Amino acid sequence: MDINILSNLIITKIHSVSTMHIESGMKAKHHSRPAWAVILKYEGETVYSCKGKTYLSDLNNMTILPKGSTYEWQCKKSGRFYTMELECDATFDTIFNFPIQNGEKILKMYKDLEYKLTLKNSVYNAEILRDAYSLLLAVLPNKQKKYQPTDKRQKIAPAVDFIVKNYNRSIKNDELAALTGLSTVYFRKLFTEIFGVSPITYVHALRIRKAKEMLKSDYVTITNVALSLGYPDVYDFSRTFKKHTGVSPLKYLKGQ
Repeated sequence: MDINILSNLIITKIHSVSTMHIESGMKAKHHSRPAWAVILKYEGETVYSCKGKTYLSDLNNMTILPKGSTYEWQCKKSGRFYTMELECDATFDTIFNFPIQNGEKILKMYKDLEYKLTLKNSVYNAEILRDAYSLLLAVLPNKQKKYQPTDKRQKIAPAVDFIVKNYNRSIKNDELAALTGLSTVYFRKLFTEIFGVSPITYVHALRIRKAKEMLKSDYVTITNVALSLGYPDVYDFSRTFKKHTGVSPLKYLKGQ
């Protein structure tokens, strides 16, 4: 599996970021995983098996378990690991496993993400998604890595804040660029480098995340959700929803 796929994923929700301890000898088998997980075993060793291949998970080797994958694992050496559970726009029947050279840096990124997610403060909503993308991009090989220093992220921070507060209305790249004082072309390029998706794709991903939350309510219809999120009509909303989730809003609603 080409690891370039990581730079094209659209993250729609972070379920949890947790650190856990497992003892040597523990093992389990999972069939058709319900959500993505990004694993950093920063103490000890765990071995994963998938489709006839085995993979080592430790501080120098990361494991990513996509939604839909079937695999087995066994802890070889006791220790703790971090797991980030998230929703993405793709499924795979295999797993990713690859060497890393910046395990301590990635461990710190996990800790920061866990802190922000534990607070569940609306101020951190945009930062959590941004940092999740940064973590994924930080583990890519150097020639593919697009992780950006803090100063570059700060340049687009006003635009990200504006998106979070105004995702339910029409937003244009020119408008976002003006908030940052950057040219539209450079703003879009910088935003895409940092988040892995364009500004408008990011807006739609945020809307779809909110749509899923709204559809669980007893007090809304699909049409009301569409209008509440700034879509001109239910057809445009349904088309976008299916593009991001693989199912129509009606099918998603019936599956709840």
